Amino acid sequence: MNHVVVNWLQRTARRGVIGCETRCKRELGWLGTIWIASRGDPRAYSHTEGIKRATCVLSLISVWLATGCGSSSVGVTGSPSPSTAPTTPVARGYSWLADASGDGGVYLFGGFTGPPRKNGKWIPDLWSFRYGNGWQRVASSADQLPEGDGVGYDLNSSKPIYLDANGTTWTFESGTWKQTSTSGPQLHGIHLAYDSKADRLLTFGGDHIFTDGTFFDDTWVYDPGAANWTKRHQALSPSARSYYAMAYDAKADRLVLFGGENANHGDYFADTWAYSFGTDRWTQMRPKESPPPRYYSVMAYDSVRDRMLLFGGANLAETPFDDLWAYDLGRDTWSELKPTGPRPTARAWHAMAFDNEAGVLVLFGGGRTRDNYTNEVWTFDPRTETWSRG
Repeated sequence: MNHVVVNWLQRTARRGVIGCETRCKRELGWLGTIWIASRGDPRAYSHTEGIKRATCVLSLISVWLATGCGSSSVGVTGSPSPSTAPTTPVARGYSWLADASGDGGVYLFGGFTGPPRKNGKWIPDLWSFRYGNGWQRVASSADQLPEGDGVGYDLNSSKPIYLDANGTTWTFESGTWKQTSTSGPQLHGIHLAYDSKADRLLTFGGDHIFTDGTFFDDTWVYDPGAANWTKRHQALSPSARSYYAMAYDAKADRLVLFGGENANHGDYFADTWAYSFGTDRWTQMRPKESPPPRYYSVMAYDSVRDRMLLFGGANLAETPFDDLWAYDLGRDTWSELKPTGPRPTARAWHAMAFDNEAGVLVLFGGGRTRDNYTNEVWTFDPRTETWSRG
């Protein structure tokens, strides 16, 4: 590696130090950073002095190579320059958004670039989106967490929480994902919802579609403080299903579930249920009108208007919807909203959460098919009932 570094720095020095900072960083990484730090402001040095400083840096690099690598003649294979860090998430489906009131905005995690288990690539990166300020990447895909279907946010500790398909629970803290529990359910096609009154994460149902084909009707509860999962058994509950829409109504202290599917029975649902953690009881609601049966849809609690908002999803033929519905739990009524102006196109496999800090609904990604995802961001303002891009 010595002769590679030496030749490059000598060529750079002969051309003069002015203007080489960007290339130094790009081609030599942290070595280039040392080179830049050693020379200070390039405008303050002459061509000759730049060469002298380059020689000094070369001596330091030689020492590092001899001590850090154990040899001064290590072979190096050229590699392409690292790409610029992305400023927005790539297009994807099967991702999750969660309100992050403890940190501000919403968090986006995971997803696939195409159909899972086919040509879709799993992307376990973490992003923060703030209304009016856009995206900021919090963690890259470097950790390569296992695939899974459950992400939530614990407002009490201000930490994102992820349940992977192996039943392992991960918490994001101090800039990294940490394993906190291995006792979780091994489920596919679920949603996590945070019960702020109980400080618990709740989920329901799910399936083993890729193994034994079983669909479940269990309610699971995660205690972030104790880092453990508990399965609850109710006399009455929604039938076994996955890929339903679910969210927590903070004012009513109820979990609300709509729709979903059970491929084993050919069932695609349009029923509405409410769950109380305090009484451990599911109640089937009986609205006079409901959205058409669907799965791959998403629901979020609108804290401004005290209602659930549901958008999109797909029918049995996987034809996507572009409708927006509101559900009033107190009145047990669904009503279709018909905003004027621009709006998201029909889609499923998208992510959605309500940003309580900004008072807007945030929608990300999804697409018309699993081969045609987008990375669009849409926000819905409940005060004006209008959609906006970004």
